Amino acid sequence: MPWPEIDRLLVHGEQVIDEKSGEERLTYPSLATLAQRYGVSRTLLWKYSNRHQCFERRKDAQARTQALTDDKVIEKLSSARATQTVDVLRVVDQFLLGFEKDLREGKVRTDSAADFDRLTRLREFVTGGADSRQELTGSVSLTAIQERHQRLRAQVERVPAELTGVVDDAAGELAQGEQGKERAHDAAS
Repeated sequence: MPWPEIDRLLVHGEQVIDEKSGEERLTYPSLATLAQRYGVSRTLLWKYSNRHQCFERRKDAQARTQALTDDKVIEKLSSARATQTVDVLRVVDQFLLGFEKDLREGKVRTDSAADFDRLTRLREFVTGGADSRQELTGSVSLTAIQERHQRLRAQVERVPAELTGVVDDAAGELAQGEQGKERAHDAAS
């Protein structure tokens, strides 16, 4: 019996070509398929697979294969990202050098350095720096704040008193009287 071949098929499977799509895919032949292929009983193959822990080894091999695949994908993605980072840094550095040259030659206004600020923050961000300042592109006016406050006050006034926890004066005096009695009782004890 070709036990090493059977072991490989049970643990690692075999590549077959799908008749419909023509693509190659990995399959794991069943014990019945292997028994028929090699002219032996399924019981003999089952005993072999149990003794050699073929199905447990298959799970381990699949897990290791997935881990290695993940590592290779991560490596390729990180290489691509590093290449992009280098390219961005190269462009930003060239722009900053050009900006500095134009600044020295008087071609750039010095009263507005927004482009310089954006690019230095971009460079800091790309290199992993901690610059996470947000650019303020709009502001809220006092009128807008007042209008929002008025809308909020109107919403609060429409809420029923039971939901806001407001009690009327009679109930409040009753609650204060009971609290006074409790304090007096606590002081006496």
